Amino acid sequence: MKTLKKIGSWLANLFGFNKNSKYVSSYLNAADMRSGIYMAAIIVILEIWLVIRQHDKYIIPAVQGGTNYFKSLFDNTSCFWLLMFMGLTMLLYSIYYISKKRSIKLFVAVIVSASIGFALCALMPLESSIKAWKVGKEISNSLLVALYVSTALFQVSSIVAAIALHRGSKNEWLTTVLVVSFFALCCLVFGIRVSYNDFFTSSTLQPKQFICFLMFTIYVGCLLIWKPFVSIGILGAVFLGFYLLIKNTIGNQTVYYNGEIIAYINSLGETVPFDGSDIKKLVISRSFLDGDEINYLTFFISLVMVCVSIYSQRVAEARKDEELEILATKDKLTDLWGFEYFLTLAKAKTEEVEPTGWMYLFFDVTSFKIFNDQRGFAAGNKFLKDVGAILNDIFSDGLVSRQGDDHFVVFCEKEGALEKINIADSKVEKLDIDIKPGLKAGGYILKNNTEDPHRSVEKARYAFSELKNNYGKKYLEYDQKMHDSYHLIQYVVKHIDEAVENGYIQPYYQPVVWSNTKELCGCEALARWIDPRYGFMNPGLFIGALENAQLVHKVDIAMLTLVCKDLRYNIDHKLPVVPVSINFSRLDFMVLDVPAVIEGIVNQYKIPKHLIHVEITESALLTEGDVLKKAMKSLKEKGFAIWLDDFGSGYSSFNALKDYEFDVLKLDMQFLVGFGKNPKSRQLIKSVIQMAEEIGMKTLSEGVETKEQADFLDEISCGRLQGYLFGKPLSYEDLEKKIKNGELTISKVTEK
Repeated sequence: MKTLKKIGSWLANLFGFNKNSKYVSSYLNAADMRSGIYMAAIIVILEIWLVIRQHDKYIIPAVQGGTNYFKSLFDNTSCFWLLMFMGLTMLLYSIYYISKKRSIKLFVAVIVSASIGFALCALMPLESSIKAWKVGKEISNSLLVALYVSTALFQVSSIVAAIALHRGSKNEWLTTVLVVSFFALCCLVFGIRVSYNDFFTSSTLQPKQFICFLMFTIYVGCLLIWKPFVSIGILGAVFLGFYLLIKNTIGNQTVYYNGEIIAYINSLGETVPFDGSDIKKLVISRSFLDGDEINYLTFFISLVMVCVSIYSQRVAEARKDEELEILATKDKLTDLWGFEYFLTLAKAKTEEVEPTGWMYLFFDVTSFKIFNDQRGFAAGNKFLKDVGAILNDIFSDGLVSRQGDDHFVVFCEKEGALEKINIADSKVEKLDIDIKPGLKAGGYILKNNTEDPHRSVEKARYAFSELKNNYGKKYLEYDQKMHDSYHLIQYVVKHIDEAVENGYIQPYYQPVVWSNTKELCGCEALARWIDPRYGFMNPGLFIGALENAQLVHKVDIAMLTLVCKDLRYNIDHKLPVVPVSINFSRLDFMVLDVPAVIEGIVNQYKIPKHLIHVEITESALLTEGDVLKKAMKSLKEKGFAIWLDDFGSGYSSFNALKDYEFDVLKLDMQFLVGFGKNPKSRQLIKSVIQMAEEIGMKTLSEGVETKEQADFLDEISCGRLQGYLFGKPLSYEDLEKKIKNGELTISKVTEK
């Protein structure tokens, strides 16, 4: 049974019974139009040649004999002119159909050509009156009428189809099918008429133009590649009809001489004369031989196989192209527009509409990480599909794309956008009543149609990023303040290499003291960017911008290099030195072999390894996993001390501490906020200090600003202190001055 189903499915696919996608159907229509170009061009060239041939062979001699020129021209070339303009209309329409930019000139050319062709069809009564409707010519004249009618229908359908294309009608495919159908009908009728007339009126044993029918069936067979079963049906009906027409007419075939019936051939193939005058010399009997019937059937089967083969090849190519286009244009998970293709579509749309009335929205799904953790990866994927479907439905007038992860981008009209955001947020929340996910968005309104879509989306994203500073809000719009900040960020990203090379980035040293003696036991090197254009930049701004651009490693490497230069200078000039701790971002471990880089720079300047302390933020423990573990193990093996920075800043995981070996734990300054008012703060700090000591870690507290805080920390055995009470971050020169002036006393003890 399964085998039969497979065979049935294969046959259904082979003969086109399976429904094709819109893309494949459109591909097949376009392929038919391309075929139409070549076939129509051949017809035009052939008919021009025939007109010239008829003109030289018949018209000129007739005119010389006294016949009216236009009458002779019409008598001998009317059908050729008819087919010439039929071919020209098909040629122009096919080119117009497949053109990416449909010009008005080409549209007018189609209309003009079709109109002239239709006007020629209107002369049909004139030709009928010239060629009298005589007994024995009923079929020939009927075929002539059919040719004119089908040609007229073709020209009319071409005009209608061209107008539909010009207006961008959704049903343009239907009118195009009519054009191809009537063009095929014209070709078949012409082929049948020429071959029929030649078969029965030729005065030679071998009719010369019987092949015309076969030629035009090849045209039609190669043109009608919508569905093989349609092609087979049409060709089968035509072949059978023509065969029956010939077979049924052979028995009473009439024979003409100078326009008069002189004899007929009966069903036995016998010639029966009317007057017996020299009949044997003038009448030739016709018959459809068995061999001809076999060849006729073989030709039909071969043509059918050609149609099936062409169809199969085109469908295979179309489906392959469709898959590639889907990969290039669609997001595989949600079936929304792929981000890059979305930007292309948005750019094109801004050229069609008033841009100031449109905007970009950048969406982020809130609580998605929680949803993914609790519901699983498969449920998370389905959830993103549902979110995409909601946005696509609500913003149906615009464009929707998934940029990546749980981020979506929308290009839509600004009017009513906020209301739609709220509706979308409400619907997303209902997708899980327990977790209650939602949407937050940043928006950017276009200023003109020349704006770069990438930049516009980034501005919307930047507006979204500011929501973290606006608790409770779900939407922020890009404004002038954001604009200034955004451009500063762009400046940072573009000029980081220049800043490093020209020394705009410098280490500022913040003193670290022993809690009991308050003597200088080290410094933390903090990056400062002193720009010739913007002056002293906010570290939070440029560090954050470089982290988002994954370029922060350039600052961290520059800082290590500059610190080593300063230490080398002091060592070479017999000046006092203290250990320096340097921050390394978690992103550094993603793009660099951090242990190898640190060791390389330290060895280059011949700095003792105990003078360099590597600080790693606590947030990195939760994101980098095995990569960070391997790097830390390597650093320890190379002899570097590792400090855990910002402990307690909101990401703390006491469980993570057991998996890593740190030398020093740095308490975040937030521990000391409200120190004097909240008694719990003292007990919490004391507990952390004791916990660190029990697992073999030394401690340092940041943000010490008062003597009361310093005394308490010393009392509970926090080993090192850092904060404005002991000094703000200082340039290398200012630090040296404070040491020289005795404001800072260097401890003789380097480790406790």
